[in-house]
Amino acid sequence: MGGSANIGDHCAMFEAIHGSAPDISGKNIANPSGLINAAIQMLVHINQADVATKIHNAWLRTLEDGIHTGDIFKDGFSTKKVGTQEFADAVIERLGQMPKHFKAANYASAPQGIKINTQQKVVQTKELVGIDVFLDWSAGTANDLGSMLSAISHDTLKLKMITNRGVKVYPEGHEETFCVDHWRCRFVSKQGAGTPIQKSEVIDLLMLVNQMGLDFIKTENLYSFDGVLGYSLGQGE
Repeated sequence: MGGSANIGDHCAMFEAIHGSAPDISGKNIANPSGLINAAIQMLVHINQADVATKIHNAWLRTLEDGIHTGDIFKDGFSTKKVGTQEFADAVIERLGQMPKHFKAANYASAPQGIKINTQQKVVQTKELVGIDVFLDWSAGTANDLGSMLSAISHDTLKLKMITNRGVKVYPEGHEETFCVDHWRCRFVSKQGAGTPIQKSEVIDLLMLVNQMGLDFIKTENLYSFDGVLGYSLGQGE
């Protein structure tokens, strides 16, 4: 039932937040509330707050009166089951009316449209500071995998942590943590997290991982921008 807005620097698009449901196209059974709410957002964006307010309150009054499409109709609660067109007609009939139970909408103080800042961004210093190596592995425990990766002899990179399903499992993980066969292994500079590294060092690391017979299925480079980490920290970092 929600609407959505996609605001750009040259144009904007408003649509229902759900899918288009082509399987029920033309059957007069779809709930038009998503499109109605998207239209309300559009009206606010183009500075027609008074019209948006009137439509929103008419829609709320329609729901209060129990005029419902099949997806939200409930015996003993709803008063009338209607189709798409009938629901829209009911909203039109209630234009100018106010809801009795729901909080009334009022867009009088709404911002005058959303403005996108199109000023050129300041160039930042981007530095590669680590890599997450994702493995498909099911030959042991988190500690087994951690011991293997920690033993990799690499000049500049070291294993910092391993997570599984977003939970830290190495080092100092909990044996009772349920693990699947998808592991994220974070490597950073031996000189400390945030220290810049070279892509050639990442390639060397992946070659070593491959030589161990480990199946890496994805990698994600970790960057800093003007010295500020640009990636999410793992649990416990």
